[in-house]
Amino acid sequence: MYKVTALLHLADPRDDLETTVIVKRLRGVAEGSRAQCILIEPTLIGVRNGGDLVVHLQFATVADWEDTRSVLDAAIAHSAVRHVDAVEYVGASSPGTTGRRDDGPSPTVYRTLLLRVDETAPAAEVDRFEKATLTMPDHMSGIRAWQLSPVIRARGASTWTHVWEQEFADVDALTGQYMMHPVHWGLVDRWFDPECPDRIISDRVCHSYCRLPGPVI
Repeated sequence: MYKVTALLHLADPRDDLETTVIVKRLRGVAEGSRAQCILIEPTLIGVRNGGDLVVHLQFATVADWEDTRSVLDAAIAHSAVRHVDAVEYVGASSPGTTGRRDDGPSPTVYRTLLLRVDETAPAAEVDRFEKATLTMPDHMSGIRAWQLSPVIRARGASTWTHVWEQEFADVDALTGQYMMHPVHWGLVDRWFDPECPDRIISDRVCHSYCRLPGPVI
């Protein structure tokens, strides 16, 4: 599965009419394409560099996406859109990088984190970071599905290298259990902390989330 996620930063997110117009245009493109999964939703309160709209599409092949790329780019090239951060990547790119819980509540929130690992970071340290990140669902029941992926193509404020996406039971599971968990701030955050010698994540990150009508991971 070939995945595309774009975070759209609107010129005036308070302009409901303009927002409705751009969402309608995007949905029209997505529904007229070969996308097998479509998620186009406004972001929720609390995102950080996460834009105002999440556009997440999945295609069976990269060729199906290439048939849609120019049309979607044209739809995004609208005066209502000020900036775009976007990534392309492959679903379940390697064993152990994705998972889902089938018991418990159905997820209602989709979250994505775009980040860039410094190109000078040792491969062994990057591996430790990735493995530590993937242990988080073991400790947090609110994460209902997850996937860590390398980026194939990026655009925006940084040359993103990784996408860390999850489906959460609800907003509290993300903003509470996940963000405040000791594994998060005591283990994984050291690779993000500019005051820590272990830091390998460069630039800002895009932390974005939105309502989830149905599973996407």
